[in-house]
Amino acid sequence: KPFWLKGNALSLPSPFYSAAMAAVEMSRLSVSEDPATKVRALESFVGAYDASCGDSICQCLADGDMLVREAAARALASAGDSVLPMAEQIAKLLVSGDMGARCAAVEVLGALASGAAPYATSIAALLQEDVQDASAAALAAPCVAKKQKDALRIPKCAAAEALPKLGPSGRSFAAAVAKLLDDKLPEVRCAAAASLGAMGAEGAAHEDAVMKALASERDPRAVAAAVHALAEMGRARGVPSFEAVAAVVKLLSSQHPGVRSAAVTALGVAGEQAAPHMAKLFKCLSDRSPQVKIAAVGALAELGPAGQVYAADVARLAHDEWQLPSARAAAIDALALMGDRGAAFEDEVAELLADPSEEVQEAASRFLQSIGGGYYT
Repeated sequence: KPFWLKGNALSLPSPFYSAAMAAVEMSRLSVSEDPATKVRALESFVGAYDASCGDSICQCLADGDMLVREAAARALASAGDSVLPMAEQIAKLLVSGDMGARCAAVEVLGALASGAAPYATSIAALLQEDVQDASAAALAAPCVAKKQKDALRIPKCAAAEALPKLGPSGRSFAAAVAKLLDDKLPEVRCAAAASLGAMGAEGAAHEDAVMKALASERDPRAVAAAVHALAEMGRARGVPSFEAVAAVVKLLSSQHPGVRSAAVTALGVAGEQAAPHMAKLFKCLSDRSPQVKIAAVGALAELGPAGQVYAADVARLAHDEWQLPSARAAAIDALALMGDRGAAFEDEVAELLADPSEEVQEAASRFLQSIGGGYYT
């Protein structure tokens, strides 16, 4: 080992230590052919990007190993605007013959937001690629490797995820994204719905297409994505359509917890349109799925005065020791957002500072601090 890595390396001044570590990891990337070594080296640059190593990290976006590509994308994406000088070099990979390299490049360019706007057209071209990295799924199935996110193995998903982040240049491709709502892959349909939901007014213009897709969709993940998209479209317009709210309410009776929780969350942003359905939303507090309970308390908190009426029921959930700590903590956090009605349960929440669950204790402490009751701690 070099002298600066022997003994207490932290005794070196921070800039020298960082530079020394960057040099070490750079050498690993340059000489190693072992994917695991490369991944470890790349992980060291996540949140600690060093421009002098940019070229070597960028080259790893086209590495033959999917985990190396993923680690390189993560390192560059975490660097933010520091990577902008390399945007053109990264964009050249959009026409690479390697599908994984194209997806990795899009992942990084998406992280650059409006800084990558000049490449929106090139990214949108990937919406036409009817391919996917089957090897990634094959390795994930027997747990040989962790499953990669869809955007790193399916070009359509990569493009759909990145375009909304690019600003007006990316949102101008909303119509092209909407066509993917009928794609044969559920992952692509999910990505298309999520993309439209993130495109503001441009995406909201395709609400009818999302509603049509929702009516025939059978994959629970794609249904949940469509529901979230409708909620975001309503938010973009300032008020959701009556038809969208009606479609969402029907899904409260779905057999899939993910779909029910998505429907509950969507009602939480529906504002006055949710008023006729408060009784159904209240019933979700006793849903058999903790995921739905968590969504329900969050939705009630977001609905303002209409949801604050149920503060006592939310407080009861917080005190129910038979519930999962995550659901109880979510209930406490919701109470903190319920104004005076939530603050009225200060003493009851203070009792939870002695709860056996650390998660519940922390939520109780947050609640008391938020209402000015920190003296309990």
